[in-house]
Amino acid sequence: MSIKLIAMDMDGTLLGGDHVLIPPRNIAALRAASDRGVKLALASGRTWSLLTDAYDQLGRLDYALVANGAAVRDVATGRTVYSRAMANAQAVAIIELLHAQGIPFEVYCDGQNYVRARDRALVREHNMVEYSDFFETRTVFAEDLPEALAGRDVEKFNCFWVPVEQREEVEAGVRALGPVEIVTSFELNMEFAAGGVSKGAALQALCAKRDLGPGEVMAFGDAGNDLEMLSWAGWSFAMENGTDEAKAAARYLAPANVDAGVGRMVEKYVLEA
Repeated sequence: MSIKLIAMDMDGTLLGGDHVLIPPRNIAALRAASDRGVKLALASGRTWSLLTDAYDQLGRLDYALVANGAAVRDVATGRTVYSRAMANAQAVAIIELLHAQGIPFEVYCDGQNYVRARDRALVREHNMVEYSDFFETRTVFAEDLPEALAGRDVEKFNCFWVPVEQREEVEAGVRALGPVEIVTSFELNMEFAAGGVSKGAALQALCAKRDLGPGEVMAFGDAGNDLEMLSWAGWSFAMENGTDEAKAAARYLAPANVDAGVGRMVEKYVLEA
């Protein structure tokens, strides 16, 4: 059964060490796969506003699984073809809790990321250094987050830094506010989405619409928010730089992101197959 769709995590997977640029070997291999009719999907913890640069670099993209799978965007049409958002009331309650705890965070809604304006310096302090300048050009800094999000459901919260001594309290507080999925992508971050959200669930929903089975799907990931996707895809690869949990969930191991592991595996299993 040939591979018909490739789903790729971003940070630690498709992107190089700067969290912004895609290694040229990855771009060349993915474009060649696209030329053969293979569909390409970014599967990221980020929302669409933070993915457009990667799309521009690739020059080819069919789908974006955003915010850990809270939504799937058809890139050509801009339509949302799958969504599992968090109700606004629950999101506002989480905003209030995180503000009270002094946690730096961003919230994703309708493909855009938002940060409270007065937290700009705090977010920069705890964001990835190489990524901060790019991040700030894409972010809406709002004076009042509940007002900016009024009446709209939310894709995800990304907490840049939650101190070890606060993690249990923050998690318990968030869980008390309603059904929620909590994952981590980096050492001290925490991410909250509606109950049932995962990259794996979104990938399965997309593939059901396209009548694709696991054996026709290639997936790459490196961290806790990739586990369900790696477990489901028939051709799943954890990056050499990935977590032990990602490696246990995947069927194969790819070279590290800084060594263009995605491109190398696409060459071997798609282009040379």
